[in-house]
Amino acid sequence: MRHPVHTIVALALALMLPARQTSAQSTSPAPPQPPPETRPDYSGTWTLDRTISNDPSKASFDPPKARTPQRFGGFSGGSRQGGRGGGARTPPDDRAADERTPEERTRLQALTDQLRKASDRLVISHHDPSFVINDAQDHTQFFQTDDTTNDHQVGAAAISSTTHWEGSRIVTEYTLSSRQKLVCTYTLLAATKQMVIRARVDDTERRRVVSQELKLVYTLAPSASQ
Repeated sequence: MRHPVHTIVALALALMLPARQTSAQSTSPAPPQPPPETRPDYSGTWTLDRTISNDPSKASFDPPKARTPQRFGGFSGGSRQGGRGGGARTPPDDRAADERTPEERTRLQALTDQLRKASDRLVISHHDPSFVINDAQDHTQFFQTDDTTNDHQVGAAAISSTTHWEGSRIVTEYTLSSRQKLVCTYTLLAATKQMVIRARVDDTERRRVVSQELKLVYTLAPSASQ
């Protein structure tokens, strides 16, 4: 028995339809990702707690000093092990972490002076991405937490910075040069109403910290409405 051509075509399309639907379902967009974590508000008047902070007046970001060369072998004319002279020797990694350029020193000194003299009290106005800090010397710096470049006049030095979020922390990186940055990390401890600032110098070429870390802990002053 012969079937009309249009009947055969219709039957073929009906058989293909489930396969097409399955393919479409497999390429449907993934479900939306959960919203980003709630970011804290750093606004408030913050007072330095000197009892649990490093002394800002002694802040220093000098590179680590090279270790004193050690003499191997006990005799100047030769050692008892192998007969070679016991001259002074310093492994390459024991030298100073870097030799800063005049520009790096000028910018770092300006930032260090600011930390030494103006860290007792900070007034922060935070309306993300705007992050504004007024220090104890009434010097105001404006930041944007979306990694926008911000320019600052710190003493006699013109310095740029970028600021971004790392989880619930805010991180500001002051550019000392193409290879070095002063990194300031702000961490809010909501349970104790404290804010911790950690500052250090990073070498971006060697990908390591090249200074001691300064730790400053602040307590939140009660607001006028409380």
